[in-house]
Amino acid sequence: MFTRNKRVSGAAADAIDGLAPYANQLAHDEKLRRRLIAALGAGVAARERASRQLGPLGIAVRLGSDPVLRAQVTEALQQLQKAKGRVTRRRSHTTRNVVLFLTGAGAIIAAVPGARASLRSRLRALSGDNGGTDTP
Repeated sequence: MFTRNKRVSGAAADAIDGLAPYANQLAHDEKLRRRLIAALGAGVAARERASRQLGPLGIAVRLGSDPVLRAQVTEALQQLQKAKGRVTRRRSHTTRNVVLFLTGAGAIIAAVPGARASLRSRLRALSGDNGGTDTP
């Protein structure tokens, strides 16, 4: 009896752990909240409109013949897709790209002696160091 309760509570804890980042984002992202509210409103309106004919066949017939219901369902789906896009933002790879660029540039400078000399002379000119001589 106790093992079942532990499994249920473990599954509930796992579900809560999985939802925590989404709840945090929902609490702090106004645009996400607006999208979800719009999707919910369109879904409720579509459900009320479709509820006139019960059963899957009646709803399918109604969806096929009622342009307003189709528009409401489409709106609900679009809002949910946009909300999903806000939740699953693509990560920026700016840091990775900068590191790769600098690594490539460093490898080129290290491999080409002329590039090394050119860079060294430019750096000396910028720092005001003229290589230990007193004349410019």
